Amino acid sequence: MFRVILLYIFIIQAFGSYELMAEDTYIRGFYHGQNVFIRNSFLEANQKFCIQQIYVNGELSISEPDVSAVEIDLSAFNLEDRIVLRIIHQDGCKPELINPEVIQNDISFSWINIYVNEEEILWITSKESSEGFYVIEKEIGNIWEPIDTAKTKGNIFINQHSVALDHIPGNNNYRVVYYPPKGDPSVSSPFKYFSDKREISHAIDTDKWSIEFTEEVSFQLLNANSRVIKRGKGVSYNIRRLPKGTYILKYEGKEYTFEKTVR
Repeated sequence: MFRVILLYIFIIQAFGSYELMAEDTYIRGFYHGQNVFIRNSFLEANQKFCIQQIYVNGELSISEPDVSAVEIDLSAFNLEDRIVLRIIHQDGCKPELINPEVIQNDISFSWINIYVNEEEILWITSKESSEGFYVIEKEIGNIWEPIDTAKTKGNIFINQHSVALDHIPGNNNYRVVYYPPKGDPSVSSPFKYFSDKREISHAIDTDKWSIEFTEEVSFQLLNANSRVIKRGKGVSYNIRRLPKGTYILKYEGKEYTFEKTVR
């Protein structure tokens, strides 16, 4: 009888210690046609792998896997079926989902917010590709003109980008276009911004042959054939070395034609 009691106590202690050593991690998502992979670290202290059991929607799927990356077969599910993974693992380790994007609720690119202030345009997205890019556009004369570009960061969750802007006094209308490596581009909602800054003007100094602006501004200088010969930003630009001829100066959505009469 004494031996039976000791054995009973031993069993309780053994299972109790097992429960104390085990932890649960839950991963939830939706099936999008791909299997998931879970990183299963090896613990040197007890010479065992981290994961003990994996349940998929309450059903035991894998027990005591002895590999560093565990593949969970989800092919029996229908597309968009809800998936709940329960991972029982040892204390002191944490299983890691290697490809979390494959069971996210929505794995397509989405715009979260776009905002413009006096200095910049800022936009927030999710699930962008690391191989894509953005084009920032401004509405000029009822036409959306590209004014800058930005690289993607590629995070599957939140991405924040910003680009410096030069507004014209009054109304400014901007948007951002996302170009993925494959598929159609995605266009953000336009954002209107009213700038109360002073209107910038210029003068041609024919003694120095330079263009003098009243404030720092981004500008373009084109020749008579409308070929851009200079893109710049500043309060002054020296044109002494330009040959004689007709030139077009563009800045803040406006353009001006002038003649350079000497070399």
